[in-house]
Amino acid sequence: MSVGIPGLRIGTGPRGAYIAGGAGGFRYRKSLSGGITPAVSLTQPARMPNPYLDAAPQPNVVATVAHEAKSLLELTDSTSDALIQSMNEQRQKVSVWPFAAIALVFLLGMLKDTSKSWPEFVMPVLMILGIAFVVWLYWRDKMRKLTVLFFEPDTATSAHFEAITAGVESAASSRRLQAVAATSTYADKKYSAGASSGLKLTNASCVLGQAPGVVANVAVPVLQATKTTLAFYPDRILAFQGKTVGAIDYADLDVRNSPVTFVESGSVPSDATVTGKTWQYVNKKGGPDRRFKNNREMPLCRYNELRLTTARGLDIYLMCSRDGGFDEFVRVLRERKTDPSL
Repeated sequence: MSVGIPGLRIGTGPRGAYIAGGAGGFRYRKSLSGGITPAVSLTQPARMPNPYLDAAPQPNVVATVAHEAKSLLELTDSTSDALIQSMNEQRQKVSVWPFAAIALVFLLGMLKDTSKSWPEFVMPVLMILGIAFVVWLYWRDKMRKLTVLFFEPDTATSAHFEAITAGVESAASSRRLQAVAATSTYADKKYSAGASSGLKLTNASCVLGQAPGVVANVAVPVLQATKTTLAFYPDRILAFQGKTVGAIDYADLDVRNSPVTFVESGSVPSDATVTGKTWQYVNKKGGPDRRFKNNREMPLCRYNELRLTTARGLDIYLMCSRDGGFDEFVRVLRERKTDPSL
């Protein structure tokens, strides 16, 4: 709002009160107040969720990087490993039970009219026998694709493996664990709550159990990201994408984590550290841009991000709600990578 006469006006706006005047090509403007101070000073680039990266490009997005974009066949040289080659051959085998189930449905449908002249118990018996046969084929197909691994690690390897397991359990204790499928860079932070980049997030998990299609004599840490599942075995890491399996040596894995300021658009997890607040649309000083209606306030949280990469192109990007949630996991992986005795 502003009032005045030609050549002299006094007004107020999102940046505070001001006085402005001019005559004959000369213009003068002075702020009369300090305006609205920022809710928090961001010491690092903030990130915020962006669920629209798969849609049409947004005017404020200048670049987008997809994570986990490469196939495992490009990431690892699995052709020289007999075990990995055998696992891939097993997983590529065609399952027979779906065809048997379809054939059973058609057969029972064809016999529906004919069976009217049969004793009443015949059709139920045929149905039970057919279902039992399909179940047996399902079990047989599963066993044909199953890989059984048996480990007898030495003392040093067992100690490192137990430490990796404890690190995964520490990360899994975070209230919210998500994988980053893609990262976008914003051109103007005032339209993105002050965040410099947007993240497309998917659900992730860290559990202690068995990898898909594998049974081992030890429970292993299994990390599920967007497209890739990593299973941390005593001797190596197995990576799974659909029907494809690859192997990664601990020495080839680059692991790093760091704190990150995250603009939380949803509910704040109970273990998150709230460092301040911002607005969905911010002005240059960090206050609310009053040109936008329903400009809501959003919390700033200190989250922890994890990057697992290799020189061949593996790119796993995770984020957890607890500050320092990946610290123990990263520490033991680095020790495992640099230990010459393993």
